[in-house]
Amino acid sequence: MTLFNEGYNKNSILFDKGRGSLVYSKKKVFIDLSCGAGTLFLGHNSEIFRKSIKKYLKFELSNFAHSNVSAVELSKNLKKIFSQFNKFVLCSTGAEANLKALRIARAATNKTIIINVSGSWHGSIDQLLYYTSKNNQAKKLSDGIDESLKKNLKYIPFNDKKKSIKILNKYKKKICCVLVEPIQGGFPTPEGIKYLKFLNNYCKKNKIILFFDEISTGIRVNCSSVQNTFKIRSEISTFGKIIGGGMPIGIIGISKNVLNKLARRRKKVFLGGTYSGNSLSTFVGNQTLKYILKNKKKIFSKVEKHSKLLQESLNNFINENNIDAKVIRFHSLMRIVFSKKNIKNRVQRDFFEKKKINQRENFIRYLKSVGIYFPGNGVISLSYSLTDDHVAYVIKKLNIGLKKFF
Repeated sequence: MTLFNEGYNKNSILFDKGRGSLVYSKKKVFIDLSCGAGTLFLGHNSEIFRKSIKKYLKFELSNFAHSNVSAVELSKNLKKIFSQFNKFVLCSTGAEANLKALRIARAATNKTIIINVSGSWHGSIDQLLYYTSKNNQAKKLSDGIDESLKKNLKYIPFNDKKKSIKILNKYKKKICCVLVEPIQGGFPTPEGIKYLKFLNNYCKKNKIILFFDEISTGIRVNCSSVQNTFKIRSEISTFGKIIGGGMPIGIIGISKNVLNKLARRRKKVFLGGTYSGNSLSTFVGNQTLKYILKNKKKIFSKVEKHSKLLQESLNNFINENNIDAKVIRFHSLMRIVFSKKNIKNRVQRDFFEKKKINQRENFIRYLKSVGIYFPGNGVISLSYSLTDDHVAYVIKKLNIGLKKFF
């Protein structure tokens, strides 16, 4: 294998076609429980995606690295959904959006400390490429990171208000932002909503920028976002995935208050990029977004029905067979946790699951052997393209695998 990217090795399944909830490799068919790491909410090669590409070519649009009409049109629809933000920055990826959003937060505050909530994932950017140990210390996820970056990164434990207050109070005069993925792929559950509201109140009281990374949850949650659903107002947010309609995209939403801070301090923040806001991603993304908004009732009711059925069926089987696991869910983001312990965050999940790594790998291999692509990171992102028959088949095979290996 000549590729050095993550996920490519001599044992990799190389996919060559996708349609709906199915992906193909050398004519072998798999039901895809990831669908582009959550980007393909309508499934692979959806009808609206194909129509969008045809329209793009018919209109003789080019993939401009210039200011273009498609980017402006997308921003207008984003404003309708995320009205709390005054301006949007279009980026090529979610990781790029988070990188530039941190740049904006530092410029707006003249402060350097990033408070990150444990368990959150923000993409492959050096400032945040860490995880936390049981004692809340930052551990690097990659070699080659400038070690000096760690001094400006502090972690607070997700869903632990008491410990979080202690750390926040220690650094509050130096904090540029409090950054959190409100619903984490590593622990997708509504149990942390009270904690998010606590962060919101703390940041308001102490005039700290609250930064929500909703790259995964934007649109997937109620055709809107976590913050809109629970009436929490972050001052900077990032979005992406579904909004690209299958094309790479990242988006930053910036509140009027943050823009005013930049203006008062006369800060100029560079936000350029060759294909930031390119016409292909923004055109396809906008066409997809309009389709989802127009058909949101039937789309979200179907996805919610399948998500609920999958979770309840698996948990019933798990309980009946005394399997040491459970399924947690927030809307159509799901995860099998390989422990029945009362776990309240990702760090605890990792601790209880670490002895089952081999069982988990065997479980994933088994699923591939029966035509189910189970994402390596464990985040199940259900798509609208899943059929009732697919869901029934997935439940049946997951039950067999769980009983066999756990």
